[in-house]
Amino acid sequence: MQTKKAIVNLKFKSNLSLEELSKVSRERKQILKNTKGLISLFLYTNDETKTVGGTFIFENIELAHQYLGKFMTEGLGPKYGVIPMTLKIDVGCIKGQIDGADSICS
Repeated sequence: MQTKKAIVNLKFKSNLSLEELSKVSRERKQILKNTKGLISLFLYTNDETKTVGGTFIFENIELAHQYLGKFMTEGLGPKYGVIPMTLKIDVGCIKGQIDGADSICS
């Protein structure tokens, strides 16, 4: 198993309102917290493009792919109201990290 951390970015348009999306996220919070290999998750919205998404950091690429498989096969897309043709997924290994001067990690 590879030890390089992996990043997954999911971005899509939804047929749910932001309020409904927030409710789904709150309901899934504990499940997400217990996702195997998940280090952190950043959820975001873009009012300009009307997209929502999440950037996930996983322990390795295999665990990232495992999560994506579940996202696609366990019907999570419909729960988030994903409009299929708008779904964009990027996956890669993290090659470096730069912490900002105000980061608590630096």
